Amino acid sequence: MPSPKLIPLLLALIGLTLLIFGIWPGIDLVVTGYFHDANGFPVRSNAGIETLRNLLWDASLLIPLLALILAALAGWLRRPVLALSARVWGFVLLLFLLGPGLLVNGILKAQWGRARPVNVVDFGGTAQFTPAYQISDQCAANCSFVSGEGAGSMAMTITALLILWLLRDRLPGALYRLGQAAALVMLGFVGWQRVASGGHFLSDVLLSWLIVALVAVILARFLLTPAAPRR
Repeated sequence: MPSPKLIPLLLALIGLTLLIFGIWPGIDLVVTGYFHDANGFPVRSNAGIETLRNLLWDASLLIPLLALILAALAGWLRRPVLALSARVWGFVLLLFLLGPGLLVNGILKAQWGRARPVNVVDFGGTAQFTPAYQISDQCAANCSFVSGEGAGSMAMTITALLILWLLRDRLPGALYRLGQAAALVMLGFVGWQRVASGGHFLSDVLLSWLIVALVAVILARFLLTPAAPRR
């Protein structure tokens, strides 16, 4: 399962991302500016994109509930359910609860106070832009730092890639690769949509991905590492 080196690597990437956007906070404004015009954020009013966005958001809420049911069923039956063990379903459940749930939505978005792009003065709002590293008072609830949907999409991507990897011997090679590509395209779409619609800054999305990836690696070390054989 994941190499122990991934934890310090992800911590370093989180620190580097904060450093880059701290030294050059204008990157966030420049990137968001590409998607903004005199009428606001055109992507925000695109019905097709919004429908797909909502479907993916609903899926990110449904998956942990499904994982809870399947983990409980696998534990009760003492055998895999849908070819996956209770440990795997438990990993998926905890990934969503601790990553997008507790750390992102429960702590960071509730306490950081960073205003969303659509609400800052630079893009027609009334709030002040603040760098990613700065805790502020420009937003009272459901704030921009970090992206909840970005976190949910990363959790879904990790879940999909993990399940595909565990079932790789049962899947045709083309289907396996198609599943991997679809998961990564979904991740990219959500990140793009959140920035292009003025819902989040680029730094919000990148850091949400890295934070959830870090949670996944830590959980995997406890739940997915094979137990040492008994003597």
